[in-house]
Amino acid sequence: MHSPKVSIAFLLTAALSLLVAASVSAQSLSGDVVAIADGDTVSVRTGAVPPGLVVTAGQTISVRLEGIDAPEHGQSFGDASRQHLSELILGKRVNLDCQGPDRYERWACKVLLPNGEDVCLDQIEAGMAWHYKQYQKLQSATDKASYGAAEDQARHTKKGLWGEPNPVQPQDFRHGTRSPFCADNNDHRIACSDTYVGPVRGNRRSKIYHWPGCPNYDDIAEQNRVEFANAIEAEKAGYRGAYNCP
Repeated sequence: MHSPKVSIAFLLTAALSLLVAASVSAQSLSGDVVAIADGDTVSVRTGAVPPGLVVTAGQTISVRLEGIDAPEHGQSFGDASRQHLSELILGKRVNLDCQGPDRYERWACKVLLPNGEDVCLDQIEAGMAWHYKQYQKLQSATDKASYGAAEDQARHTKKGLWGEPNPVQPQDFRHGTRSPFCADNNDHRIACSDTYVGPVRGNRRSKIYHWPGCPNYDDIAEQNRVEFANAIEAEKAGYRGAYNCP
């Protein structure tokens, strides 16, 4: 006679855990930009802070603009990128959609002006930053597509840093490496790990989708498998990408 109560309690606990996890993974706050370190890192003094976050109102946090990689200090276009970002947001109120602090205590955030303008996308469109393909799995499929398209446009029109004959990706400048250039049949620059073919597969029970190359791509039971043309279509249907995919 007690099993229904135990089941209900278990379900309520599980639901609460999911809500807590969601609040931790998607953290939104706002504040004033008080300093610009470079073309993809700024300091923000927080305004009112929702409960449950690890920051307090009035605290200054270091924010890494999500989805972009801007030229470094001492690198060509490093100063121009920093100046462009400064003109966009220094001294202004911004809204932040964040993943939380990284190992350097920086918050990886999508930075938006109050009117909804995407500042990260602005940097790419101006040719002042690369689309950070290596970390694009942290982005929504829609943002991945729009950031990639903006970089394509800047690259094809030789805007900003793309006006140089052989621009060096900032992460290669930092580490003294040279990443390979990978593109699809339409000359869109893509992450070299994304050179796969095949549909995106969703699991209708978990609402998680996988793409070719994901560890569990072939593990979804036939009765739970839903195929989508691409990740954008999967996300429109309410699915999220698997966290263990490359």
